[in-house]
Amino acid sequence: MMKIAMIGWEYPPFKAGGLATHCYGLTRSLSDKNVHIDFYMPKTKQSTKSDRPNLKIIEVGETEIFPYDRPDSKEIVGNFYDAVYYYNSLVISKVEENIKKYNSKYDAIHCHDWLTMKAGISIKEKWGIPLVVTIHSTEYDRAGWLYPNQWFIDIEKEGMQKADRVIAVSNFTKKVIVEKYGINPDKITVVNNAVYPIAEGSKKEIVLFLGRLTIQKGAEFFLRAAQKVKDFEHDAKFVVAGAGDMLPRLINQAIDLGISDRTIFTGRLTDDEVKHIYSISSVYVMPSVSEPFGITALEAISAGTPTIASKTAGFSEAFKNCLRVDFWDTDEMANKIVSLLRYNPLHKTLADEGKREIDLFTWDNVADKTIDVYRGVT
Repeated sequence: MMKIAMIGWEYPPFKAGGLATHCYGLTRSLSDKNVHIDFYMPKTKQSTKSDRPNLKIIEVGETEIFPYDRPDSKEIVGNFYDAVYYYNSLVISKVEENIKKYNSKYDAIHCHDWLTMKAGISIKEKWGIPLVVTIHSTEYDRAGWLYPNQWFIDIEKEGMQKADRVIAVSNFTKKVIVEKYGINPDKITVVNNAVYPIAEGSKKEIVLFLGRLTIQKGAEFFLRAAQKVKDFEHDAKFVVAGAGDMLPRLINQAIDLGISDRTIFTGRLTDDEVKHIYSISSVYVMPSVSEPFGITALEAISAGTPTIASKTAGFSEAFKNCLRVDFWDTDEMANKIVSLLRYNPLHKTLADEGKREIDLFTWDNVADKTIDVYRGVT
């Protein structure tokens, strides 16, 4: 049986975004395919448990940091850096403890994003274990290409250089890795994300944005489009679901745009609440400034909700049955929202064809491609 040390930062119920969703779907499907996974993650207030025989969740240390909810500025303050370094040092100790305890090395180490790369590099160099890193998002994406932080970039570059194989969640991300980090394209494998289907509910005239409220996710463009839609669709409600440092600014923006009476800011939602809002929304908009993939779009479509996605999203390259728009083109974004709200044949076609296409995006497929990567380095 292949045995993998997978190092992550989040896993449900500890969840800041798509990284947790990916790790959950991937580890469970790998376990089902007879791969043993020791998944290392921070200890949280809600204990994380495995529901698979070949999947062991190993909690290491504690953290209150949600690393993708970064401040809307060049500066990151507090103990952020120390917390990341400390977690990595604890993981190194725990992995080495388990190697010695069972007198058996792992077949590979699999790290997710910059958060865990220091640990992966150290374990690879000391124990000679192949290193695989999955890039869900680069520093350029998270900064909205405005003020990328060199500290993150240096860690990402070192991790990708020293990895035996890099997995990118889209060709969009692979291009960034090659052009901005100078990584050999031959060592990069593209593996798209997947989704667990969500049940469709009774649709309301709701236009939904769901994501972290950061520059990267483009909620401000969603609100500008909403202002243009409101005069044509008088019953439409606009829901901004999620939390982040931009929330106060976005609330003020909604007031300034004259749409505060039509806009609902939900804050962070539970998993059940997320599924519910997907199921009853009529349109989902993902106006990201930079989006390596965009699992939320898959989730919305699986719930029968037609989706408008930014052209700068990896999802847009991989999925056919959606509408595409430049994130900054709020006039066209508004036109597409109105079209989906008004024209039932268009709405039904995108919903039906999208649900058929979503069947191709399974975690079993992701696991198969990931196993191929493991076999290529072991």
